[in-house]
Amino acid sequence: MNGNAQNSDAPPTQELWDIYIDESSQTKNRYLVLGAILLPAMSVTPSDMTLSVARLPELPHGEIKWGKVSKAKFAAYQRYVDCFFDDPALSAAKFHSLIVDTTQLNHKRFNSGSREIGFNKELYNLATKCARLQKSGLFHLYPDYRDTNQRPDDLKNILNHGRHKKGDNRDWPFRRCQFRDSSKTPLLQLVDLLLGALAYGINKHYEQENASPHKLELARYILRRAGIRDLHQDTSIDGKYTIWHRKLRQASPEVRS
Repeated sequence: MNGNAQNSDAPPTQELWDIYIDESSQTKNRYLVLGAILLPAMSVTPSDMTLSVARLPELPHGEIKWGKVSKAKFAAYQRYVDCFFDDPALSAAKFHSLIVDTTQLNHKRFNSGSREIGFNKELYNLATKCARLQKSGLFHLYPDYRDTNQRPDDLKNILNHGRHKKGDNRDWPFRRCQFRDSSKTPLLQLVDLLLGALAYGINKHYEQENASPHKLELARYILRRAGIRDLHQDTSIDGKYTIWHRKLRQASPEVRS
């Protein structure tokens, strides 16, 4: 691995893949859930345009978020989701999710007592899965912005060293890692909806008092379109919408907060 490659000229757009990644249910829930949309970088602009149209006329402004699902917004949210499954602009896009049973976590033993380190390991694992599945091309990683003392460049370097150790012959496959503001990033808003349905089901939020019937309806719709019948079972490794229940092991990447 050439250490100077990370500073070289950007590769052609057709060789680039973007990864938009977000999390849900990080605290006060049994299952931590992360999700990522992987798609060719050249598809991002047409995808953004498609998603912007799908929200009209009901939602000309504001952020699309799972937490804002309501009767008045339901049709627009459903169209937004349909873009992922049906629109040609997103035909190459895939959604990969990772689920961790937090009752099995031992931050004191494995993460220096830090929940932040534990979370960063799962972000690493999901981004690495995307790189394993997409065997050609290079990556720009865009996690949703969050308060953390970890620099994005540190995560980028850890990901690249991890791929090198696993025999990936691409020279610095992760060329960029930058936080993005979800309110200004339509693809992160799409991740939020696809992920929200999974988190809503796996953590049984529908059983809570005053649970939203519209969230339940949208969750069922998304999971039905994704072909998901059992949230506690892994899907195939690759596909349009995948679920991975990560088995916790002692050997974990070294990620510092």
